[in-house]
Amino acid sequence: MNLFSFIKERISILDVVNEYVTLKRAGGYHKGTCPFHHEKTASFTVSPDKQIFYCFGCHISGDVISFIAKIENCSQKDAAHLLTEKYSIELPSTLSFESSEISTEQKNHYFAICKAVALWCHEQLLKNPPAQSYFQRRGFGSEHFNYFTLGYFPSGNAGISDLLYAMKRQSILPRDLVEAQILAEGRTTLYSPFEERLIFPIKDALGRYCGFGGRTFKEHDTRPKYYNSRENEYFIKGSLLFNLDKAKKSIQETNTIFLVEGYTDCMAMTQQGFFNTVATLGTACTVEHLKQLARYAEHIFVVYDSDNAGKMAVLRLTELCWQVNLELKVIMLPAGEDPASFLLSNKGDFRTLIASAEDIFHYFLNTLGNNFTSKPLGQKLQTTRAFLNVIAHIPDPLKKDILLQKAAKTFDIPFQSLKQELAGIPEKISTAEQKHHPDPKAVAAPTEETISLLEKRIFCAIMNNMGLFSGEGRCRLIRYIQPPLQDILAQLKELKEKSGNITFGSFFDTLNERDRQYVSKLLLEEDEIVDPTAFDKLLGQLQKKQWKSIVQTIKTQLTRAQQEGDADKEALILRDFMELQSKFTASHHD
Repeated sequence: MNLFSFIKERISILDVVNEYVTLKRAGGYHKGTCPFHHEKTASFTVSPDKQIFYCFGCHISGDVISFIAKIENCSQKDAAHLLTEKYSIELPSTLSFESSEISTEQKNHYFAICKAVALWCHEQLLKNPPAQSYFQRRGFGSEHFNYFTLGYFPSGNAGISDLLYAMKRQSILPRDLVEAQILAEGRTTLYSPFEERLIFPIKDALGRYCGFGGRTFKEHDTRPKYYNSRENEYFIKGSLLFNLDKAKKSIQETNTIFLVEGYTDCMAMTQQGFFNTVATLGTACTVEHLKQLARYAEHIFVVYDSDNAGKMAVLRLTELCWQVNLELKVIMLPAGEDPASFLLSNKGDFRTLIASAEDIFHYFLNTLGNNFTSKPLGQKLQTTRAFLNVIAHIPDPLKKDILLQKAAKTFDIPFQSLKQELAGIPEKISTAEQKHHPDPKAVAAPTEETISLLEKRIFCAIMNNMGLFSGEGRCRLIRYIQPPLQDILAQLKELKEKSGNITFGSFFDTLNERDRQYVSKLLLEEDEIVDPTAFDKLLGQLQKKQWKSIVQTIKTQLTRAQQEGDADKEALILRDFMELQSKFTASHHD
């Protein structure tokens, strides 16, 4: 058994997929809306028996490992790593990843340290009314403390001593805390940059604690308001989003994301029922953030502060968003408001703001065009070219023209002049466009229209019961099934000859991506269990259908054997032909 097969046998594909997709039982399968493309009718189908999935809309298919690889945008090997860690699968010594076990141990140990510290800080918050009062003044109660595992890091030697004692009970040493950059070494003692701060634990998309955001809350604290964990190989702010692990389910159900800048903004949105909200970690939104979000939804509402810094952040975002397959809209908050203050003060209806949200490119154009006519010529040229450089990379030509028409009115510049200037800017193809519009030859399933329903039923019967594919007579008739089914069955025959009894899962592992896709589609279309007797009847029908081809093939084989002077081979061919003929005659009279 190989490594991937070992992992798949210990995980239910339903358990894994249900973390990302809401599935409902439909006969022997489970169905839901596809997480890989936008659709209204559920076409994403999972077979718990075969441990495979297939989308009848976008034709993506595979097993539990390839599902994680696709949805988390990582390699199959990394996906297998993630599954072994998430589901605590212990690998036998004979099966291991190429990377060192020490590295995996170190990573797991780091996550365990972060989780232990997060839970300790949470306990400290529950024991500290002044720390709780800050959240309560902002409208957050105990349910939010628990939902986000909010915490408090006490100050002084007593707090450090209490932390060290609690960690020691979990076999976490002071050196571990220093290496994780939770504690630091002073001249005579240990201290923490998180002391006397409220703690927002940060988790990755899989829900593993990997860092912290700390906020001052006392009036006379002169330190910087926020302090985040220092970056390391497990905590990279440019690719992490606060609350994504909890928001994923709601995001996939709504195909929508709300993107905010701060932890408390995210909490306020969640409090109001917008569970599909995520926040950056005090840094600008990056292309990596957007690429990550594009794996879960197609629509993002950007809800930034209404001050000048918030507007500039949206403008920077516009320069990035063409690189991903996302529709971004900007929600305009009233002057002086941020998402938390607006929502918690009940100053207006947030859903009204959602309904009036503006496409980010239109927002970009309107912002650049503000007081455009009164600007000096140099600034006009700079502003116009800044706009054209951004929309040059939009893949939709119609959207480009619509924006150019609007820009022509806003800037009071002829449309053709803008069009000519735009034509001189080289286009780029985003990785998201390549991903969502790949080469059809590379992914198109070999759905030959000439393949009959009978051939598909025979093929699926074998996939559902490998034991049916045995005996010279049965295997001989398979030659008359058309490609690509014939090619896939030839691979199965070769594998059975080498390995003896094999399972569907182990055979599925050997197929290339195209054949996996085709097999998944057929099996999830065909929901029929065929017993050996019924299978032989299907083969009888195939024999009738292909009888002329069978006779012609045997005549050719006989001629060749006679030319070679091989009497034994000639006798064997005649015997097989007589056997087939007797079966054909018997089935013809049924």
